[in-house]
Amino acid sequence: MPLSEETGNKKVTMKNVAALSGVSYQTVSRVINGMPDVSERTRKRVQKVMKRVGFRPNMTARQLRSRRSTTVGLVTFATGYYGPSQVLTNSEQCVKELGFGFMFSGIVEESIDEIRRAVDELCAYQVCGILIHLPLQVDLRGLQDLSRSVPFVAVDSDFGFRAPSVVIDNELGSRIATRHLIERAHEKIAYLQGPPGWRASKMRYLGWQKELKAARLEYGPLVQGDWSAGSGFEAVKKMLAKSWGKFTAVVVANDQMALGAIRAFQESGIRIPEDISIVGFDDIPEAGFFGPPLSTMKQDFGALGKLSVQCLVEHLNGVQSGNYRIEPTFIERKSTLDRIAQF
Repeated sequence: MPLSEETGNKKVTMKNVAALSGVSYQTVSRVINGMPDVSERTRKRVQKVMKRVGFRPNMTARQLRSRRSTTVGLVTFATGYYGPSQVLTNSEQCVKELGFGFMFSGIVEESIDEIRRAVDELCAYQVCGILIHLPLQVDLRGLQDLSRSVPFVAVDSDFGFRAPSVVIDNELGSRIATRHLIERAHEKIAYLQGPPGWRASKMRYLGWQKELKAARLEYGPLVQGDWSAGSGFEAVKKMLAKSWGKFTAVVVANDQMALGAIRAFQESGIRIPEDISIVGFDDIPEAGFFGPPLSTMKQDFGALGKLSVQCLVEHLNGVQSGNYRIEPTFIERKSTLDRIAQF
């Protein structure tokens, strides 16, 4: 039905949205404000009507009436990398779906002073709460005083103090990737580690170690990259020069490095998966188009963004927010092979 027929060609109001959705004015208000006491089905119906009729909440009026900001802030680092860029994209989408504004403040160095500057910058705009995604291993206890004046949520980060959080279980993901290779009779499994100082790099490395230890297998050769395909290529070249013949599979800390690793193996005449099996981490959009398509661990950044925003909204509405852990999912493709099937 055309907008003019639905609303009488007048400015669309919350009452119009309520009537067209078949719900009360209060329910529409709860949907706009991201309140948790609305069923998902009703929320989607109201949001669909708002989109159809072009209803846009008056954020300034809402803020004046409630005396509460309607803008959510995000602090993060290194958005040029896949993980941080996905956190930024998905957080912004989830925030805007709830009708809130969104502001982003990036940091350029891994220091508590720079992080405090970014938080202060957002607070100067009177944001209602802040999502903090810091993939680095930085002691954030110095921010605890700021959390008393503005709600924080740790997004795949460790603050070092009690706060609502949503994390992806990187250690478990790496254990699953390693277990996949062990179950296919690989006993000599190498590891291509991410750069030092990154929380994900540390946790994925620990997962590889723990799974090999649980299977009573010795650690295979270890090399380090910097998340880039080029570093994966160079790292595997070094590994081949020093340790070829000492491993039949390799777990790689991210898909970009795995791409470089594949190139290095192929240039050395080593076939994947016939001579070497390889598993990555992230499931970037291109992973299924590598040569061969890459087996990898998929991180659900959509769920990470949604749960993080949910935690913040709960906190804003006086609901005790908890801590959530998201398990990565193994995606099997063509870069791994059962060693028993080879013989």
